[in-house]
Amino acid sequence: CFCRVLKVWPLSFLWSKLSTCEQLGHRLQHLQVISSNKKAQNQTQLMRKANIFVSLLIDVVLGMLLMSWLYRKNRIGHLADTLIPVADHVAEELQDLLQWLMGAPAGLKMNRALDQVLGRFFLYHIHLWISYIHLMSPFIEMILWYVGLSSCLGLTVALCILSDIIALLTFHIYCFYVYGARLYCLKIYGLSSLWRLFRGKKWNVLRQRVDSCSYDLDQLFIGTLLFTILLFLLPTTALYYLVFTLLRLLVVIVQGLIHLLVDLIDSLPLYSIILRLCRSYRLAAGVKFRVLEQQDGKPLRLLMQINPLSYGSVVQTYRLPTYSCYPKDSWTSLCKKLFLGELIYPWKHKGEKQD
Repeated sequence: CFCRVLKVWPLSFLWSKLSTCEQLGHRLQHLQVISSNKKAQNQTQLMRKANIFVSLLIDVVLGMLLMSWLYRKNRIGHLADTLIPVADHVAEELQDLLQWLMGAPAGLKMNRALDQVLGRFFLYHIHLWISYIHLMSPFIEMILWYVGLSSCLGLTVALCILSDIIALLTFHIYCFYVYGARLYCLKIYGLSSLWRLFRGKKWNVLRQRVDSCSYDLDQLFIGTLLFTILLFLLPTTALYYLVFTLLRLLVVIVQGLIHLLVDLIDSLPLYSIILRLCRSYRLAAGVKFRVLEQQDGKPLRLLMQINPLSYGSVVQTYRLPTYSCYPKDSWTSLCKKLFLGELIYPWKHKGEKQD
């Protein structure tokens, strides 16, 4: 019934977008594996169940320690009192940045009209965001209280909640990045299409290739006019896109580090590592023989010793499956997307698992 409820549209959308919901679903799968009545058919399944149990136990213990630290000495109240001034300070810094961009940033000569339009548009969004933050300020402490209480579910759940809070607090930066990227991408593709017009080419949608085409004088005149307008407006748009992309990448790096820590806790085979440390003979990579006595006319005496697995092999062999938080695209592809203004999400790929 719980799985059917999650398939309803609003809940399924939130479940797929929030890292906390995804981590809870991941831990529910672990609980199903632990509570299963099926006996392990081989050593690999037995070690996997033991690793999941130890990982879940240590995760909950760390979460309880974090919860006890948060509720001690009213740290949640101090954190709530600090959060609103920090959000206001970030908004003020963004306003100063936009005021700098609306002037003559680094001595660059920008298109005055477009610069003012973009700057006022983004300033209006910042004013809306400040109003939203102050509207939510009476409830911040209560929200943080429940967030701290959720740490009893595990440290990874608390880290995922932190990642979602960062995403919500920097939602205006994400909006700026999307607006700038869409506008920049539109101009880049417009310039590339008009450049093909000058060369007597066009993009064939059906065959997915560039074919030759003849244009009349009116089409060339309109194309030249549009190309000139887009070309002279491109530096202003590119500057806004560059600034907001750098801000977005800073948020992405912070979230990526949090997801790396969560994946490390989820995937690290702690039971296997402890077993390798305490009873190395239980994880053998083979046996080796050492000559004790070798004399003519006497039997050969050999000492057989167990050759334990190395720690790297233990981690690689018994590593738990986890959701991938690494970019599937290469660095060249990511740089190409950044140059063309395509939206990138390099820190997470939903719905895919990696062993």
